[in-house]
Amino acid sequence: MSRLSVPCHVKGAVALQVGDMRTFQGRPGVVVIDVTFPSIEPFELQEITFKNYYTAFLTIRVRQHTSAHTPAKWMTCLRDCCLMPDPHSEDGAQEYVSLFKHQMLCDMTRVLELRLILRQPSPLWLSFTVEELQIYQQGPKSPSVTFPKWLSHPMPCEQSALLLENSKGSTGERPMAIDPSLWSRVSQTPAGYPLKCSRCGR
Repeated sequence: MSRLSVPCHVKGAVALQVGDMRTFQGRPGVVVIDVTFPSIEPFELQEITFKNYYTAFLTIRVRQHTSAHTPAKWMTCLRDCCLMPDPHSEDGAQEYVSLFKHQMLCDMTRVLELRLILRQPSPLWLSFTVEELQIYQQGPKSPSVTFPKWLSHPMPCEQSALLLENSKGSTGERPMAIDPSLWSRVSQTPAGYPLKCSRCGR
């Protein structure tokens, strides 16, 4: 299935403070990144790709266009997706990730804005984010190909050739034509006279 990259604007990450940031105990345990699409109409999201950088869990919220009389609402389309099996180790810390629309918790049509909520409960990592973020929508469908009629319907001469092929024996050889003179000889042979058969080389 084809896909098209959607131009987007990724806003600066906003760290939600956990504890006193002036002390060793203080650290940003949650980071929020907003993604807007100012240059296109509401679209159907097909795929999200990015490179992880020490984010343990990812939640995504989507704001969708509804109607002119109804304000757009935020909905959670992905909740606590695990990017690092163990937040205290580096497994999955810098992996490339692809998320598809069938993995989402809600319909991904008429998308106006995305909000990525990153979470890292481990105090071992000073910073965490996602990099190389790309948003894709479904590309145009491939046009159906119409084959010429002559490809599926053989011409009369080709039909004759097919009939001739079908008339061949099981070994693929054409049936042997019998010389009419042989019949005349057989009919003239006296009754009880032994017939001699000669092999014809093929």
